Parts: sequence; structure tokens; C-alpha cells
Amino acid sequence: MTALDFLCSIPHVPMILHGNEPRKASNSERRRWLENSSVLINGAKPKPFDEILFPIEQLIFFPKNQKSRCTMIDYVI
Repeated sequence: MTALDFLCSIPHVPMILHGNEPRKASNSERRRWLENSSVLINGAKPKPFDEILFPIEQLIFFPKNQKSRCTMIDYVI
């Protein structure tokens, strides 16, 4: 499964703001997040069409931004 397919299959991702109104992120917005290295999946910053390995143990959106950082999964054994 590609990183973009995985992000598009997730029902809940961080919201984007359109003016002052929050909206669900579109598939093209999710692709831009991957292109800009704004998503960590299992410790890597995949591009949209990179294959990802399962199980997903770490999923972090906007890891460099302390205000916008959103940790969805951070499972450490």
C-alpha cells in the first residue's frame, strides 16, 4: 500500500482551516503533506507513492511544528 493510499483510507486526520472554518483535509492536501515531509510513518518521511510497511507503529502529522503536531499512533515496545 502506498503512503497516499494509507492516508486516504484513514477516516480521521488533522483538520485544515479555511478562513476560520475547520474542514476535512482533501486527498490532494494529504498528498501535499507527504510531498512536504509533514508526515512520519514508522519513523520515516515517505513520499506519496512510496510503499509503507505494516504494522503501523508510529503516525505523526507535522512533527517539526510544536503547535500543530498531531500524534495519532506512537506505539513503542
